[in-house]
Amino acid sequence: MVNKYVIQKIVFPKESKHMMCRDLFYHGENGYLDRANGTLTLGAGQKCDLNTYINSCSWGKWLKYTNARDVALILDIEGAFELLYTGYSMKYRELIRTEYGTVKEQFKERKLVRFDYPTNKETIVGVEISAIDRCVIHGGYYEASYDGQLNDVHLSIATTTCKKEEYIKKNVSLIKSEILNNNDDDDIKNHLTFHVVDNGRTLKEDEIAGEHVYLHPNKNAGGSGGFAKGMIESLHQHEKTCNEGQSTHVLLMDDDVLVLPESIRRTYHLLRMLKDEYKEHFISGAMLRYEKPMMQHEDIGTVEGGGIFVPYKPGGDLNDLHNVIKNDGAYYSGKNQYAAWWYCCIPVTQIKKNGLPLPVFIRCDDSEYSLRCKAKIITMNAICIWHMGFEIKYNPAMDVYMYCRNMHIAKAVSGILSELDIHGDFIKEFYRKLYKYEYGACELMIQAFEDYLKGPEFIKKIDGEVLLKDKRKYNEKLIPLSKYEGVRIRLIEDVYWDEPRKFIDKVIFHITLNGHRFMPNFLYRKSKDITVTAYGASIQTQKITRKKKYIAVDPFTETCVERTIDKERGKAILKRFKKIESIYKRQNENVEKIYRSEKEYLTSEAFWLEYLEIKQL
Repeated sequence: MVNKYVIQKIVFPKESKHMMCRDLFYHGENGYLDRANGTLTLGAGQKCDLNTYINSCSWGKWLKYTNARDVALILDIEGAFELLYTGYSMKYRELIRTEYGTVKEQFKERKLVRFDYPTNKETIVGVEISAIDRCVIHGGYYEASYDGQLNDVHLSIATTTCKKEEYIKKNVSLIKSEILNNNDDDDIKNHLTFHVVDNGRTLKEDEIAGEHVYLHPNKNAGGSGGFAKGMIESLHQHEKTCNEGQSTHVLLMDDDVLVLPESIRRTYHLLRMLKDEYKEHFISGAMLRYEKPMMQHEDIGTVEGGGIFVPYKPGGDLNDLHNVIKNDGAYYSGKNQYAAWWYCCIPVTQIKKNGLPLPVFIRCDDSEYSLRCKAKIITMNAICIWHMGFEIKYNPAMDVYMYCRNMHIAKAVSGILSELDIHGDFIKEFYRKLYKYEYGACELMIQAFEDYLKGPEFIKKIDGEVLLKDKRKYNEKLIPLSKYEGVRIRLIEDVYWDEPRKFIDKVIFHITLNGHRFMPNFLYRKSKDITVTAYGASIQTQKITRKKKYIAVDPFTETCVERTIDKERGKAILKRFKKIESIYKRQNENVEKIYRSEKEYLTSEAFWLEYLEIKQL
């Protein structure tokens, strides 16, 4: 007997942000989109192409990872129309399009139209709809045939939030209305639990909780503490209430994101149909940029030389069909890949085998966890969230201190990235910041080394919230760019552009540490115009060479900070840095052994229950 299972739904944009990336849902004329009811009405001669990032069927992925055999598309439609069923794949860099059949109908009332695609190995399949006269598309779904039994799945969503009420209330409301209170989703809604961990303790029970939705006030132990609490609650939910099943998977999800409920459905359906050899895989949701919602930032990340986080696939405009196919195509699994916790589905078996997150408060917890688990990762088009790009979030307390300290801790505890010279790269980064007169960030990096060398007792006892507040004192204070009335710049182009490098400047730059030693005044460049560079991790080397003063501009917020060379402060920082480097070289081998001996406890439930001050589950 051949079994059939719905694997994907056709969905139209409902949120205002989704209207800014409508082509992720469908190409063609706007038609009349009824966002409340999720229907699209086309007039005579108008077209709707569903070969898109969200509404095509990722058939190549379903064939590879699941027991699916054949696929059909069922459309809920009325009016006069012609349907053209298509498939796309890629050979080398060329798109290959196949037309599988056409259907021409005229219905006075809505009906279901079914098309069974012939057996194929397309990357995606979809449909193009042409209205002969008025035509209303009410939705539809892709259905796969399969052999055997579906997997038993209970998906637990764990999200951690801290004083971001607007985002989390929105996401809870979306999931309630689109899935948990939707009678068409009986399968998933009875096997889904939502745990909201409130690190800020500002949410009220009646604002969040409901059937299958739970609010957990929590000590503010950062993202790692919030997600650890979410994992613990997920693991024990069946013991606390008879209404929830035993979790098989935990979906970690950031709070400050825009959720697409179909992504959660698709994740659940994928888990239900996974082949045995893929049941231990993580499912990684893509991060699409909230400010440019058609652009993908990352769906899988990798850690490269020196501990730099890099998207595994090049970012691209997912309105473009070429990028949609390429994004869903095969990729070669490389070293040091991770799934970020803005959307990461983890099998409970992996949690039981590898433990809970490290208590590092924030930064690097997700990458360390994937690397510790030696995670193999599945991605699929439309399993995604929208998140604000990181370029506008540069915060030295987190992106320098936390990042530097936690990468060292992660490497020491888990033995990850042993082939990379992480410490050497941070040394280079220290000098780059010194060259930029970014003295607060230099001091934060020194403190990161110092605190790492204190060993695991430091992270066991420290209050991360208090610590981070203290480190923020070293952040520069940005002011409105409008304060500099004489500065007229094209924000993005001028800020990130650097001048051509001159050999003599290069020599002076390195020999003098950009003026911090052996630099007479006559060597400084003089100009009436204010030099403008980028605020953040990047460096425009030629612009700042032999300059006593310049401004670093954040083009996204149109704010800036003025930086001026302070030779005495720079020399003092350099002296302190060399001292901690000397201590690091003598002590690091022993410090790593101590961290590693504490690994099992630091990632255990017993540790987290004590750290989070949880007396009873």
